[in-house]
Amino acid sequence: MTGVIRRVVWPVGVIVAAVFVVACGRGSNLKEVQRVKSGALDIVLLSEDGTLNRGKEAFVIEFRKADGSLVDAGTVRTSANMPMPGMTMPGNVQVERSDVPGRYRATADFGMAGGWQMKVEWSGPAGQGSVSFDGSVQ
Repeated sequence: MTGVIRRVVWPVGVIVAAVFVVACGRGSNLKEVQRVKSGALDIVLLSEDGTLNRGKEAFVIEFRKADGSLVDAGTVRTSANMPMPGMTMPGNVQVERSDVPGRYRATADFGMAGGWQMKVEWSGPAGQGSVSFDGSVQ
């Protein structure tokens, strides 16, 4: 009987644990970089180390209700620009949906450390809106 339990229960337990990890997504090990409020939504930027870094950077954008639950924002666009005397340096930002509604994976190429003007726009089940804010890149 013990052999049957090991052959059946052990693999089922491993599968359940794997499904749980995938369902939770990467959000559990990410740290908040910045939170901006727009109406009833919080737009939350998260990264592995809690900062945005110069060069190629991956981060997450989440759309949350007041109770903290994620909400599907539909189509999301972002931009990042660093204002400089006589010019503006763009940061190439790409956003794509994750498997978790309300959580979006983003990648950017920040050419320099310093203050960046960022904008997030969305249109979908959570309504339509945008928010602009100043962010810091290390």
